[in-house]
Amino acid sequence: MRVRLHFWELDPEGYHLTLRARLAGHPVWLLVDTGANHSCFDRAYFESLGLEVGAIVGQDEVNVGIGGSDFETVIAQTDQLKIGRLRIPSMEARLLDLGSVNAMYETVGFHAIQGILGSDFLYRHRAVIDFAARELTLQSARKINHKQ
Repeated sequence: MRVRLHFWELDPEGYHLTLRARLAGHPVWLLVDTGANHSCFDRAYFESLGLEVGAIVGQDEVNVGIGGSDFETVIAQTDQLKIGRLRIPSMEARLLDLGSVNAMYETVGFHAIQGILGSDFLYRHRAVIDFAARELTLQSARKINHKQ
């Protein structure tokens, strides 16, 4: 399944790749970030949709990431994500505050994002980024063999 990518030019020849999706039936912007270990959603947005934060399956130790500062994340499950025609039946995602990221995007004239698709999701769905066509190809999820 192919989905259109939007290239947000933050500076000459420096781009962030984003796509439109639906979370619990609501349109969302997601950043495609091959350098992110884990996929995540903005916790406040996730909760505003009435999604069960009670479905927490664990809590990470302190991390270093977005903005370079330490932060704690909560891990939750959702079956409410749809990207193009692909419905994601079960997705584990970190819930964290994307406020500083969104403040930067809004400063340079872009939309707020509600989540990030990290390498966990991209690998599981055998993602292929076609820069020339500005498309992301995804397949149904596969189980990960960590010995590869």
